[in-house]
Amino acid sequence: MIAVPTPSVAGLLLRAVPQPVRRDAHAAMHVLAPWGAVSAQLVQDSGGGVADHDVHVDGDPVHIPFRVSFPWPPAAVLGRLSPRRRAVVAAWMSRSENAGHRQRAVRELFGVPEAWVVPFVVAPCGEYVHEIGTDVDRFVRTELDRDPGLRDAYARFVRDNPRFFGITLHRAVTFRQLDHRWPHRDDPERSYPQLAALDALSALARRGGRDHPGYPAPPSVTAAPS
Repeated sequence: MIAVPTPSVAGLLLRAVPQPVRRDAHAAMHVLAPWGAVSAQLVQDSGGGVADHDVHVDGDPVHIPFRVSFPWPPAAVLGRLSPRRRAVVAAWMSRSENAGHRQRAVRELFGVPEAWVVPFVVAPCGEYVHEIGTDVDRFVRTELDRDPGLRDAYARFVRDNPRFFGITLHRAVTFRQLDHRWPHRDDPERSYPQLAALDALSALARRGGRDHPGYPAPPSVTAAPS
């Protein structure tokens, strides 16, 4: 018998992807260590509270956990998966408690031409790892235009999820002041990589329509802990 995550963990993982992807997600789950953990807190939740809005991808709700705790699966095991199933694993690992795993996963998602991966790339822009922000900013500004369909998927996601985008932006502003690892924190002229990435996504969304993608989050929203 193949060991898989417990039913409660499996349910949280499956809810992270839209319904059309869940068959592949169920198969991909078998490469994860059975002793892993998934937080009940979602990416849109803040300060220990529950957000009053959902995150959607082209109308399908996704319930993306704030953090997961799994070791990165062996390359030989991942190599036996289909491209979509490998993408599902990368999407889950983009929420890893290990910052290096998150960066590796997000980089892998850049090459996935499917709209459902978009929130897994956007969410880290509201966190403190400026290296991931730099990667996302570079991807949006220099690579995304090569795939008009995927570019439109990113623009749609930002326009369709203004509250999540606003919270993500608010978190990035907060981390701009708190990120002691970022060498330019005391230089007001330097753009924080996460904010630069979100600015690029905002501009991308406006190019595709008249709706502005975000608005300031309410003052009670605080940066979520790592």
